Amino acid sequence: MPRIVVVEDDAPIADAVTYALTKDGMVAEAAGTLAAARASLAGADLVVLDLTLPDGSGFSLLDEIRRAGGPRVIVLTSRDDDVDCVASLEAGADDFVTKPFSPRALVARVRAVLRRTGAGTTSRPPSPLPLGKLLVDAERRVATFDGREVSLTKIEFDLLAALAEVPGRVRTRAQLVERVWGPSYALTERTVDSHFKGLRRKLEDCGAPAALVETVRGVGFTLRAEP
Repeated sequence: MPRIVVVEDDAPIADAVTYALTKDGMVAEAAGTLAAARASLAGADLVVLDLTLPDGSGFSLLDEIRRAGGPRVIVLTSRDDDVDCVASLEAGADDFVTKPFSPRALVARVRAVLRRTGAGTTSRPPSPLPLGKLLVDAERRVATFDGREVSLTKIEFDLLAALAEVPGRVRTRAQLVERVWGPSYALTERTVDSHFKGLRRKLEDCGAPAALVETVRGVGFTLRAEP
């Protein structure tokens, strides 16, 4: 599935876009600042980038992405003149969308850019190599540890896959709820923790160390390389 990072500080817009992308079968993650966006770029196929952000201009991030040969970029601009649109394309953006816009129309633009560039069409590795004996095959929805298949529920697998996408990085409970259940769900921390309890137990039953899935107190969870 293509992974999209939505860099937008207007929460209602970000929520509407990530919901539309997720409903269309993509993996979507919102970032409200340049700093949050930089932390989310690894493994992204495309970035939906607002130009006006609390900690700087989106043009700076666009320049960084292009210099690094990073993901494709669709720019969001609230101006109705051609200045930002032309400047975005000259800076290396693949497309632009002017606010206000329909989330469905933006999804169509995202799909068009992915098709045109071939981004998001190649198979991803079953698991990042630094995870050692743990393999997470998102396409087959199979997780193994040291060659032994871990029998997980749908929710447990989705939680593990969400952590495996960014090993070593902390996913907050709110991010995991939105990623696994969807933005319209309101779950208690106890419910999320209960699913992780089952996930940990099943991993340990297959020989995984207890520290593989780590709780970051007051924040969320992360997947660590084997100690």
